[in-house]
Amino acid sequence: MAALPPGDFHFFPVPGAPINPPPIVLTRSTTWTYCGPLLTLGNDDDNNNNNKNNKNNDDATAAAAAATAAAKLPPTFAAWSAHTLAPGSAPLLPRLVPFLRATHVFLRRHGVHHYWLTLRASKPTHDFDTARWHTDDDFFEPPRGASSTSDDSSSSGSSSSSTRIRWKLCGTLQGPGTLFAAEAARPHACAVVRCAACGRRGEAVREEARAGLAGARVAQTASGGAEIAFFRLGEEEGAVHSEPPIDRDRVFVNVVPGTEADLRALMARWGMEFPRSWTLGVPVTILPHTGDGDDDDDAAAAGGESKTEEVLPSARHLEAAA
Repeated sequence: MAALPPGDFHFFPVPGAPINPPPIVLTRSTTWTYCGPLLTLGNDDDNNNNNKNNKNNDDATAAAAAATAAAKLPPTFAAWSAHTLAPGSAPLLPRLVPFLRATHVFLRRHGVHHYWLTLRASKPTHDFDTARWHTDDDFFEPPRGASSTSDDSSSSGSSSSSTRIRWKLCGTLQGPGTLFAAEAARPHACAVVRCAACGRRGEAVREEARAGLAGARVAQTASGGAEIAFFRLGEEEGAVHSEPPIDRDRVFVNVVPGTEADLRALMARWGMEFPRSWTLGVPVTILPHTGDGDDDDDAAAAGGESKTEEVLPSARHLEAAA
C-alpha cells in the first residue's frame, strides 16, 4: 500500500483533464450524492490513464468516454444533471470522468474501495465572501458520549479508531478552488464550527480564526477538474481550509473515503440504504431499485431512489464540508 502524502494537504494533477473547456451553466444550486463502492466508469484502465504519453485527450475520445460513463452511473445522476445544467451548457462528464479516474487510482493505491461522493453545483453567492477557516472532523468518529472501544467497533461493524480513514479528497470542476492555509496554526480548539459551544458564538469563532490566520500563505486548488486536493481531518492534523468567494457558477467535488463497514454503519445510523444515491434541490423522482445482491449491479443502481428535500440533516452535515 502506498504511503500517504506528507503534510496536512497536498495537490496532485488529473491526467486527461480538458484544457480550457467551455463553460458549464447552472440553473440552480443543487447536490448529487452517492455512497457505495467506487463507481464503474467503463473501460476503466486506471494504469493506462496515468500514462503521460497516452492519446486520450482528444475531443472524440473524451466524448466517447463520457458517453460510456453516463451509461454506468446511477440513474439519479442523469436526473440531477437534467435539472441542474442549463440548455446549451457544456456537459459535465468530460471533466468529471478524468477526475473520478484519478481519484480511483489514488484510492486504490491506498487500499480504499468505497466512498461518499458529492457533486455540489452552486450559483454565485456572497455567503463566502469572507473566509470561513476550519478543519473537517472525523466523519466516522462515534457520536459524542458513545463508547469507542475495539469491542464496540467490532459489534457495530465499523472500524476501530486506529484503522479509520482520517483524510479526504476534493476538487473543482468549474469555478474557484478551495482555499488552504499553509503552515497555519489552529487558532481554536474545536475542529469545526458545528459543536454546541461554537454554535453559540459561531461568527466570533470565525473572526478569531481569521485573525489567527492573518498573513498566512494561502494555496488554492486549480479549477476545471485539473487538480485534486488531499487533506487530513481532525483537530490535531487537519488541514485548515475555507470555501472561496463564489462569484460565478461552481461545481465542487467532495470525496469522503471509507471502508464498506464504516460507510454502511454511517448510512444505517441515519436509516439510509447502502449503496445509495440521492439529490438535493431538484424535484423528487422515484426510480426502480435494480440491485440483485451483486455488488457491481448494486453500485450502478445505488439503491435506485432519488430523495431530494427529504434528505436527513445528517446527510447535509457531511455535504457541508468544503
